[in-house]
Amino acid sequence: MSWKASAWAKEQRLGSPAAKAILLCLADYADAEKAACWPSQEQLSQDAEVSERTTREWLQRLEDWGLIARTRRTRRNGARAADMIVLKLDVSVLDGVERCRSGKGSDAAVTNGLPAESAGRTNRQPDADLPAVDDTPTGNQFRAYKEEPPIEPTSRTSQRAREGARERDDLENPEDGSQSEDPKSVERAFWRVVKDWPGFAGMPKKPAMRPWFALTADERADAERKRDRWFALLKSQGKRHVPAPSTYFSEKLWKGVVLPDESAPENLLAKPWGALWGLVRVKQFLTVAPKDAPPMTAAQRRMIDQGVIDADEVLRERQARYGWPVVNAMHERAANRQGVSVAPELQVFAELMEPVPVGSERWEEWKLFHERKGWPWLPNTGEQRVVYFPAGGPGGLREFETAIGANDAGTSEAAE
Repeated sequence: MSWKASAWAKEQRLGSPAAKAILLCLADYADAEKAACWPSQEQLSQDAEVSERTTREWLQRLEDWGLIARTRRTRRNGARAADMIVLKLDVSVLDGVERCRSGKGSDAAVTNGLPAESAGRTNRQPDADLPAVDDTPTGNQFRAYKEEPPIEPTSRTSQRAREGARERDDLENPEDGSQSEDPKSVERAFWRVVKDWPGFAGMPKKPAMRPWFALTADERADAERKRDRWFALLKSQGKRHVPAPSTYFSEKLWKGVVLPDESAPENLLAKPWGALWGLVRVKQFLTVAPKDAPPMTAAQRRMIDQGVIDADEVLRERQARYGWPVVNAMHERAANRQGVSVAPELQVFAELMEPVPVGSERWEEWKLFHERKGWPWLPNTGEQRVVYFPAGGPGGLREFETAIGANDAGTSEAAE
């Protein structure tokens, strides 16, 4: 969708609601780069709630007036495809009523300034919906128009129009009563969320709008607030495919997104591998009891019975994998260059940490200590050549544990 094209379409004065509806639908399909689109005439008829004949005639008139340019397209097998339509955003029509009355810019299909389908009809329309058994209004069901009337749809199109109205009503007023806001405000919020969404320009809009209207007001606000953060997480994870907005809304994909703790701006960001980050990590080992690992598999038990692997080694490995979920989450975030948000009172203990070069003797000493204790070892540090550990190596842990034992501060939610 091109916002520029939509604004341009709204400014035109075409003298017919049907023409305006068709032009607005074209603007809705147009891309932002060239204001081009290629919807079929059948699709335009359904969207604008007019007959296909009316659509054909108004497309011709819009082209005659210079508002659009059409290019014929064919498929590889030679079959006719939908025309490519380019909106001429540098052209404006403000005298559509006069043009319709005078027949200016019309062709042979136009009679007395109106398309052939509506030529000779009275310039009136019914005050209310007609009974389903009779689509032909008579008598006092009419009222006069001061200006040129729209091109009236056929009876089949009237049914489509009623169905479209019911569909819009369902969107704006769901049965569960969750929609209590102004529908136009909800729709504006929808366009704020889907703007610049990768690949959404050529997608149908209704499949995404329906789950959006089904959300509660709080869910919509949360989805909008976390959208950019969700995009950033997908990028950091190396995912090239971005799910469609309809999937984002219906499956509530933003639920797993954690924003920086705005309610506690005093919290500190501990960057990966640094003194605060290393302090929080080791503090978890010393002050939090490890979680129980799930039972060993039958294959592992057989290998232990056969003496292929050592039972203590398997237990330590499983403890490292399942016993420390907070530390494992820190490791995963650090691999993506993401840190954690920590309470400021921990900063005073940063002086208890020392830098340990990757691959050094002290590094190998810490690695062996982790293996013996069943603690998960660090992931690949990439280009980072120094990681902080408690000063004095594993032999200095008792002093470190005593210093932090009286302080219960820990990490808050992870932050990038």
